[in-house]
Amino acid sequence: MGSPGEVVNSASILEEVKRLQRMNERVEVEEERVKVVVFTCGGSRYGFYGAKVREILPPREISWVPGLPGFLPGLINVRGDIESVVDLRVFLGLEAGDPSRCLIAMVAEGECRFGVLLDSVEDVTDVAIQAIQPPLPSLGSVRDLVAGEWKMGSEVVTLLDVQKLAARIMA
Repeated sequence: MGSPGEVVNSASILEEVKRLQRMNERVEVEEERVKVVVFTCGGSRYGFYGAKVREILPPREISWVPGLPGFLPGLINVRGDIESVVDLRVFLGLEAGDPSRCLIAMVAEGECRFGVLLDSVEDVTDVAIQAIQPPLPSLGSVRDLVAGEWKMGSEVVTLLDVQKLAARIMA
């Protein structure tokens, strides 16, 4: 056995190690998060706040109605309710796709409810609110539809604002 000085020295070393460990401990703080539906449209990733998306419908027949603006390919029947369908590509400055092959996200903003054509739904995920950055000025005319952007892996996802989209439709 060692001398009493060695015991005190070992004890002080252990205390110092514990003190350093406590200093290095990370306090896990629960970040405020928001649910986001991530989807593709025209080969790019976008998202809608999950609270605005009521359901995702499989591809279905869209009834064309004469005189509708170019961004409205037609109407659909959703359990007896007639709903308009919006081609998001028109607002994003992309070529129109084949509506009969697109999923339809039923979104709602206040009393306004409509379907939005999507190529695919990639994910429903929680995003830290602090991770969502303001839209870049370089987005051009699309910028007025954007709520923000965040990185998902190595790719930037553009978060679209359903309220702003509804306002453009109603204008």
